[in-house]
Amino acid sequence: MAIILLLLLFSAWNTGENLLYIVLGGVASLLFLSAVLAGFNLRGLSLHREAPHAVFRGDPLLSRITLKNHKRWLPSISVRVGEEPRPAETLAYALKIAPGKSVLLDMEHVFERRGVYTLPACLLASSFPFGFHERRRVYRDAQEVLVYPRVSAVRIAALEQLPGGRMMPRHRTGDGDEYVSLREYLPGDDLRLIAWRISARIGVWMVRELGFGNVRSVIIFLDTVRDTGMNFEERFEDAVELAASLGVTLLSRQYSVGLHAGAVTVPLGRGSAQERKMLDLLARVEPEDRDGAAALIEQEARKLKSEPVRLVCISADPEKWGQESGPADIPVLDPGGLVHA
Repeated sequence: MAIILLLLLFSAWNTGENLLYIVLGGVASLLFLSAVLAGFNLRGLSLHREAPHAVFRGDPLLSRITLKNHKRWLPSISVRVGEEPRPAETLAYALKIAPGKSVLLDMEHVFERRGVYTLPACLLASSFPFGFHERRRVYRDAQEVLVYPRVSAVRIAALEQLPGGRMMPRHRTGDGDEYVSLREYLPGDDLRLIAWRISARIGVWMVRELGFGNVRSVIIFLDTVRDTGMNFEERFEDAVELAASLGVTLLSRQYSVGLHAGAVTVPLGRGSAQERKMLDLLARVEPEDRDGAAALIEQEARKLKSEPVRLVCISADPEKWGQESGPADIPVLDPGGLVHA
């Protein structure tokens, strides 16, 4: 549009035609009105964003945007919502916001890596009414969102293969085919654990869930020490996801679960509140170099070995898998022994 104005100005200046000056004035006035009205269209608007506390990696996060028009008489029309640093992308759109009214809009985000993220600033933009000029306003609220590691269901029977102990049935409540905990069959389950009578009764393969004998408390040690092997970051993320999956699965089976990740600890607990504490920690945990924290972890592990609790270690180092090479010789879980649902 600026090029058109320059051409009109050059033509009017050279020819002296009054008609060209009139056209030039009309176009300039139209551009001026477009800029002024677009800015006035955004005036009086307030934005409030609500987002969940956390989301799992790869899952869509839906944030709710409330746009309110505080003007008494005039509506705001054709307002689009975007985010920095992508101002040209429209994530939500409001056709009309009546005076004194609010509209609710949803915006979707997808995070491909776990961690702590600050939601980008919201951007309101409008080119109403003529579309020649777009005005923008930026709203910053600095909301933080935790991105949890991805969680999958795992067979806790895999812990039977760890050195230093085996898993046994807790107790029976029926004629030998019904256990306290039953679940659907997963590929790789021991056929001897199938509850044949119940499976025939309901038409779905069911297996008996095994526990740690009378031990219903498990503490997971996550090895956060950085090694020099290739693809450590990827292997560490896999280890974090394994720790999250094991912890959530055990909590869903009414176990009391605790977590040690480096120098940070989540004490033993149960229920959804414990699950959130563990996932919050795993969202923030980062690999670290060897330092004095290793001695503290070793001391804590030795103290816990005398308690009625099962200790397992998860490491990103493949050389430790299936060995008693965790803190205080805690057995390290081999991810290959797990079957994800």
